[in-house]
Amino acid sequence: MSKKNSKYIIGLTLIEVLIGIVITTIMMAAMYTSYNVVNKSYSRVSEKAKISKSSRDLVSMLMRDIRMAGFKYYAGTYEIEKFADDTTASCTAPGLTLPKVSYLVFDNGFNITADSHNPVVIRRNVQGTGSTTTGGAGEICCDQIQIVYEDFNQNHLLQPFKKYKITYFADQTGTDKIIRPDGSEGTIIRYGVYKKISSWKQERASLTDCNFPTSGSWVETCPECTSAPVLVRDHIEDMEFIPFDENGIVIKNASGNFPAPELSNMRDKLYDIRGVDVRLTFRSKNHFFREGIARITTGLSGRDVSNPDRYLRDSVIVSVHTRNIGGEAF
Repeated sequence: MSKKNSKYIIGLTLIEVLIGIVITTIMMAAMYTSYNVVNKSYSRVSEKAKISKSSRDLVSMLMRDIRMAGFKYYAGTYEIEKFADDTTASCTAPGLTLPKVSYLVFDNGFNITADSHNPVVIRRNVQGTGSTTTGGAGEICCDQIQIVYEDFNQNHLLQPFKKYKITYFADQTGTDKIIRPDGSEGTIIRYGVYKKISSWKQERASLTDCNFPTSGSWVETCPECTSAPVLVRDHIEDMEFIPFDENGIVIKNASGNFPAPELSNMRDKLYDIRGVDVRLTFRSKNHFFREGIARITTGLSGRDVSNPDRYLRDSVIVSVHTRNIGGEAF
C-alpha cells in the first residue's frame, strides 16, 4: 500500500471515540455501583460486629464479678503466721493474731441503704448510683446491680482482709437524632454503662495497734477503686438483671421488684439468689437501616419496646450462677 493512502486507515474516528467513552462510562458506573454496595454491606457487618463485641466484652466482665458475689476469704496458716511474726505490734503476744475468718463488719443496709454488704442487690429501672427508680412506665433503661465480695492482701498489714462493692448502672450520655417512618426528625436519649468500685475501709490506726477496729465505711480511695464512675460502654439500649433461686424461679414481689435492703418484704430473699439472668441490648452508633419501621426489642420480663427508627439493636442473654452465696450472712 502506498504512503499516499495511509492517512485513511491511521487513528480513530469521532464515532469510535464516543463509543469508547460511553463504554468506559458504563463500566465505571458499574464498578462504582458494585463498590458502593460492597462498602455499605461491609459497613453494616462491621457495625453489627462492633455491637456484638461490646455485648460480649461487657457480659464477660459481668459474669466474672457476679460469680465472685458473696465470696468469703479464709486466711490460711501462712497468712496467720506472717502476722504472728510481726513483732512491731505492742501486744502481750509475740505479734498480732490474725483471725482465720474476716473480722470486717457486715452491714445488711436495712437502715442505711448505701452501706449494704449484701452479695447481690438488683434494682429495676434505676439510673445512676442511687436506689430510686426513675422514669415512668415507658422507661426501660436500665437495671442496676451491686456485687459485694471479699479478698485478701497479706502485704497490707493495717487491713489484710478486703471487701469490694462493684456497681454496674446506666446513665444518660447524650441524645441522638432519629428519623421517623413518616420522615420527620426527633431525638432519643443515649445511655452508657458505668462501673463503680468501692472498698470497705476498716484499718488499724497503726502497726503498733493490737486491736482490729469494729467499724468502717465504704471509700473510693483504694488503688483498685474508682473515685468517679467509669464509662464502660456507650449506646446501651437496655441492661436487665433477673435473680432466680435454686429451683430456677424468679425472685420478685407482687410489684415486680427484686430483693433489696430497702424493701422490708423482700429482705429475707436476698440470700435465696442462686443465679442471675443478664440481658444486654446495644444499638448502633449510626443509622443502619434505610427505612425507619417499628422494630420490637423484647425483654426478659415483658419489657417489649417498639423502636420506630433506623438504628440496629442486638441483644445477648446469659445466665450466671452465684456459686458463693449460701445460707448464712456474708
